[in-house]
Amino acid sequence: MASSLRRRLSVALLVLIALFFMADQNLLPPNYQAIMKEFGISESEMGLVSSVFVATSALMTIVWGFLSDVASRKKLLLVGVYLGEIPCFLTAFVRSYWELLLMRVLTGIGIGSIIPIAYTIIADMFRGEERGKGYGYIETAFGFGVLVGMVLAGVIPDWRPPFIYVSVPNFVLAPLFYLVAEEPKRGESEEALREVYERGLEYGYRISWSIVRKSFKTVTNILIFIQGVLGTVPWGVIVYWLVSFLMVARGMTKETATMVLLILGIASVIGSLVGGILGDIAERRRRGGRALLTGAAILAGMFVAIGIILYPLPSSPTIWDWVFITVYSLLLVQLVSYAGPNVRTIISQVNPPEDRGTVFGVFNILDNVGKALGPLLGGLLIGYLKSIGYSPAEAYTWTLVIGALFWAPCAALWLWIYKTYPRDRDAVERMLRERAQQLLQQAL
Repeated sequence: MASSLRRRLSVALLVLIALFFMADQNLLPPNYQAIMKEFGISESEMGLVSSVFVATSALMTIVWGFLSDVASRKKLLLVGVYLGEIPCFLTAFVRSYWELLLMRVLTGIGIGSIIPIAYTIIADMFRGEERGKGYGYIETAFGFGVLVGMVLAGVIPDWRPPFIYVSVPNFVLAPLFYLVAEEPKRGESEEALREVYERGLEYGYRISWSIVRKSFKTVTNILIFIQGVLGTVPWGVIVYWLVSFLMVARGMTKETATMVLLILGIASVIGSLVGGILGDIAERRRRGGRALLTGAAILAGMFVAIGIILYPLPSSPTIWDWVFITVYSLLLVQLVSYAGPNVRTIISQVNPPEDRGTVFGVFNILDNVGKALGPLLGGLLIGYLKSIGYSPAEAYTWTLVIGALFWAPCAALWLWIYKTYPRDRDAVERMLRERAQQLLQQAL
């Protein structure tokens, strides 16, 4: 009972740390217009700040991922939190564009730690058939964190204080996690290794570059990497430029535009949790069902996103406009988030326990290529469309629509993943069973 309680506490603390870490992600977009005015910069320069931040955090995940495969993940998370949250805190005091850019780079170095560390811990805490739910918890925490940052940035007139508010809680939560949380043993949630751990043995396999190279030849891994590049471009364009779009194209105030983004964000958070649960159900009913569900949700979500972009919301929405946005978002916009927990579950199932941190790190780099390019791509596209005669409103509108279209080829790849995922998962399970037999025989 005590061990079960400690494990639940571990998950709860990890979720809270992830929440406040991700709250930093969206503190800038609601204030793009104010920051551009204060520092006298263009959309492309503003987009560069967010792109560099995302790129830095993504690139660092390979380093954190490798370390999480060879060292204590609790210690690594403690270090990562402080490396990220100290410059986040200091962002509130920058006085120039270049200082802002530097603080975002330094923040990205630390924030890159949360994804590979949290994902490998979840993989070792939840059995394969429940892992989608486990990743749903983390993805939900990430989503709520973004919402927290969004609300703070949207309702506080000055853009600086939110950086203080979202960084301080983790100064307390990270050491608390280190002191009381339970770090699971690598591979202990795998059914194939259950008897090994029941007999008090250890799964002693550790990361080797030969196995890592082999894992990158796994077809499912390669397809997941490619769809990640394509599928995150819309997130980079739409999420980072939506508030500015609503202000410029629909004439909304920053507060009203942020409220619209908040409703859409709540729906996407719900989608992260629902998508993980439905993915588990779909896989139990049909081999590869998780992949079919994800591909269908991405394609449907693309049309849903374009619909909300083109819908002529007034500058001062009526009660019925708010009802429409809320119902539309809760029922349909949530589809765009189904991929998150299911992608992570698939990666955890087609790679052995000792390699997952590194593979998650590489995946996160590629998964964030689109997200990193999105803010800069959006800024450049807005500037280009205005230069060839489009009005600011038209430029912002078509930029978001073009961004959403990247979900179409992403969805198509999931038909291929549907074929390869069960086969590659079975190969890993066979390997783990063979290793388990070897360990048990050595113990006799």
